[in-house]
Amino acid sequence: MIEKTFNTGLINLNYVEGSSGGLPILFLHGLGGWWQAFHSLIPQLEKDWHVYALDLRGHGQSDRTESYRIQDYLPDIVSFIINCIKAPTIIFGHSLGGMIGYMVAADNPELVKALIIGDSAISMEFLKELPKDQLIFWRDLARTKSAEIIISELKNQLIPVPNQKEFSPAYKVLGENNPNFKSLADCLSRLDPETLTSNIDKFDNTFDNYKIDKLFPIIQCPVLILQANPELGGLIRDEDVKKALSLLPKVHHVKINNVGHFLHMQDKESVVNAIVPFMETLS
Repeated sequence: MIEKTFNTGLINLNYVEGSSGGLPILFLHGLGGWWQAFHSLIPQLEKDWHVYALDLRGHGQSDRTESYRIQDYLPDIVSFIINCIKAPTIIFGHSLGGMIGYMVAADNPELVKALIIGDSAISMEFLKELPKDQLIFWRDLARTKSAEIIISELKNQLIPVPNQKEFSPAYKVLGENNPNFKSLADCLSRLDPETLTSNIDKFDNTFDNYKIDKLFPIIQCPVLILQANPELGGLIRDEDVKKALSLLPKVHHVKINNVGHFLHMQDKESVVNAIVPFMETLS
């Protein structure tokens, strides 16, 4: 994978690209993430598909901007597909990335060959009511711009102890040298904190254009919805799946019961086993 820069005409987007000549697949990460969120999946797919993964605006090494409404991301992705990929593309979007994928496919059917949606919220009412404590914590850390400070704070954050009612510092639960501390700190130190503010303090304005009753029925491409377990933090409830199945013309659904919202970061094999058969039907 080679890291590159793409200029949309307005901003620079950081991305990586594989060398395979297969069908293109574009990975879009979730809120607060970066392209490295897919590092566990990319080696499984790069031999058979032409892999692209980018940092959304305000994330990773892509440019910061003044606005992070969901519709603000769309011109970036459309320009990237038209001018960089130059072919109808499979979009794998996790969380926010999947919501962006839905909107790109609805507005630009000629650009999207298929959608793979990784636990992206369907009900805005449900998403709005979720606690924002973790996002606020991440925003505070991002504002320090210091990976060293962030690592220290992450290690000392109180988290649940498996199979117990008590909470303990994360380093005691996960291990002092757990690599996730550094990878998350590197990510947050490069994040524009205002990407999180858009969800924390400006929710209605940020997601005003995300209306599934209008979007879903006009999406022409095949869609695979990967549902995490809501009891483990998944954002798609069973009733949301039922509604999506009634609205999307060409939809498949797989529920992965042993993972929460972070899906491929928790169980890459189950995700690969779900998406590869779907992708093989597209060639």
